[in-house]
Amino acid sequence: MAPQHLNSPNVSVEPVYVANTYSAQYLLLWFRWALTTSWFLFLLAAVLVGFSLLASFYTDAWHWFQRSGALMVSIGAVLSTRRALRLILEGMIGGGSPVKSLTSSENPELSEMGELQTCVCGFLFVAMGTLIWAYGDLLGCLMHWNSSCLA
Repeated sequence: MAPQHLNSPNVSVEPVYVANTYSAQYLLLWFRWALTTSWFLFLLAAVLVGFSLLASFYTDAWHWFQRSGALMVSIGAVLSTRRALRLILEGMIGGGSPVKSLTSSENPELSEMGELQTCVCGFLFVAMGTLIWAYGDLLGCLMHWNSSCLA
């Protein structure tokens, strides 16, 4: 039997899970919106890191800034894999063909260049978030010139 490609008319894309309750459908639609609008994820990462940086500065508890690195890594992973996540979500929400919705030119963010830029930004978020996650608590030591916490 020859392998079938996604573009051939004989392939049916079956949803893994179809949301049948109103609340699950609403949650999936919101998640699809968040994946489609990358500026929301950029803004969310900036707000989380900025808020935790301010909270750490005023409370002198730098573990909050360090933990924001983990959130930034998570957002970067979502940005890097959002095309695949949208494909899965389209199958879960509508049960229709998610391949057709991904290739539509209605949304300029879904273009190939937009996807590439978002993927690169996601990779940079993962890298920066990993650095914050690993060394974010040491920023407080450096700000107070306290070398005792570096030992």
